Amino acid sequence: MIKIYTFVILTIIGQSVVAKPKIATVSKLRGKASVLSPGDVNAHVLKINDKLSEDASIVTYKGSFVRIKFEDGSTASLGPNSKLIVTKMDNQGAGIITLLKGQLRSKVSPQKSKKEKHKFLVRTKSAALGVRGTEFQTIYNPENNVTNLLTYEGEVAIKKGEHKILSGKTYNERAKVLSSNKLSRSQKIRLKNKLVNTVENSLDSESTIVVKAGQFSSSVGGVKDATLPVNISPVQLNTLYKNKDLVQKVQTSQSSVVTTGDTGKGLKIVPQTAPKEGIYDKNNSKFAQKSGGFIDINSGLYIPPAPDSEFSQKENVYLAQNVGGIDPVTGQYVAPEGLVLDPKKGFLVENNVSPEQLKVNIAQAKKMNEVIEKDVVIRDSKVIAPIKYYSQLEIFTKNSVAVKLSSVTNTIEHSNSSTTANRSIEESGKGFSVMWNHSYGGKWQPISNFHYKSIRFQGDKLGEFSQGSSSLFGMDIGMKRYLSERLNFSAMVKLKQNFYTVGTSTPEYRLQKSTFTNIELGGQYFVVKSKRYDVDLAAALAFVPSKTAKDVDVDSSPVLTLGAGFRYWLSRGSWMRLGLESQHTSYEVSSTSYTATDDNSMFELGFEVGFVL
Repeated sequence: MIKIYTFVILTIIGQSVVAKPKIATVSKLRGKASVLSPGDVNAHVLKINDKLSEDASIVTYKGSFVRIKFEDGSTASLGPNSKLIVTKMDNQGAGIITLLKGQLRSKVSPQKSKKEKHKFLVRTKSAALGVRGTEFQTIYNPENNVTNLLTYEGEVAIKKGEHKILSGKTYNERAKVLSSNKLSRSQKIRLKNKLVNTVENSLDSESTIVVKAGQFSSSVGGVKDATLPVNISPVQLNTLYKNKDLVQKVQTSQSSVVTTGDTGKGLKIVPQTAPKEGIYDKNNSKFAQKSGGFIDINSGLYIPPAPDSEFSQKENVYLAQNVGGIDPVTGQYVAPEGLVLDPKKGFLVENNVSPEQLKVNIAQAKKMNEVIEKDVVIRDSKVIAPIKYYSQLEIFTKNSVAVKLSSVTNTIEHSNSSTTANRSIEESGKGFSVMWNHSYGGKWQPISNFHYKSIRFQGDKLGEFSQGSSSLFGMDIGMKRYLSERLNFSAMVKLKQNFYTVGTSTPEYRLQKSTFTNIELGGQYFVVKSKRYDVDLAAALAFVPSKTAKDVDVDSSPVLTLGAGFRYWLSRGSWMRLGLESQHTSYEVSSTSYTATDDNSMFELGFEVGFVL
């Protein structure tokens, strides 16, 4: 009898030692979800208030959702068609979760102890996340091995990599073995501690990316490190934030898709430090897609705005128009009509359309795959991303400075004077210009330029005329307006100095210079436009008011300016340009003792070097 009691007591003690403590409770449930608890052979259906322990494996199905609440108040919500394992967790909500597929949203209470670098860790096959106390959402798609991260509050660290601790098995097999009964208790403790140390050491590296509130980062195939954090569409950010139960609509009509609306002013958004138009730094493996895009919950892919998208100064991101939209209730991305987004192939066309519409859709799918940089993000290889050159509209949103050195030829055709003979006065000189295009946003860009030319007329060409100063100064201010990637126009006010002839009763004849106001409208058209070089043609017409200078009346005709140029991008942020410019005006000069007509032509050949700031 004593032996029986002893056996029962030892059995109870053994069970109490082996039994895993309950570390979480099912606090909310929609649809069907199941859990495989440690030691169980078969999974059972989850119910509200079910208690969960470490090593629990949770699976959700189509349209379902489950939220578990840890003992410290932290929560983890699993979206439809998802699977996770609570690999290691204590009653303070500190540990590591393994996301095998799908969507996880978590709100982590701030850590009380500074013992661990991160209170909460999430790992997938392609990345690891480190959390101290924040709210975030992550998606892992095993089809394309993409892990993405969207932070709502606080900061989350992300490091690309698989973080192996067991060899010879697949990622899913290793995750299951670590939480199964195939390992002894001591082996589990040792391996789980090793896993936490491996992830923590990885997150401690220089290549770890810190994603702040309102920012998005992703671990994609063709880039060595996680992408630099960018701000997504404020409309989608706010809608996803409100969708705390991770509702996903199966079908969405195109008429319900939105791209603008409530921008979520309640969320504190930290502006990104990466260039808004995107960047690829091959030497340092830095890659960021254009800001203002959409996240596709199903594929895990990021859909940035198109190259010709407008920059919003108000929202501080590009506007994602003509690349699809989002469902206004769930925040889920909706592809452009006639296209579907495949996790491994990118944008594909729907075939149930007419042959004519099919051709249109195929062209649009090709364009959209270039927008998402399919060959970079959906590819399991080393860094292959091409250099990101600026589109014409992106240049409009940036500060840029250019310096131009030029060779100038000035010709004055002098005629219609009763006191001096007709003559052609021509001379060459040198010029120098500094041009500044200002960052403004949208499709308008302020411009300010400074010009200097030095032309010394001499020899028989001058005849009876003398020349004082050889310096001509000029200053331009105005705006450029983007119309398309090939066409823009400008409205400028220019203060320009030009030479003209004058005579006095002495008699004395000289070349005099005066500053003329030019009110100019012009346009620029890119005949050839590629990523690295372009060829443009320009034309402008200016109205020049008459003026009186030193008792000389000068009536001038409109100024016609024609130009052309070839620009080559030396790198993403610098270019050189060879340009030609020709302008012509006519001055009717009159005083008490002198009249003449001076047709003034200026031809300029310039070499320009520019930098995007």
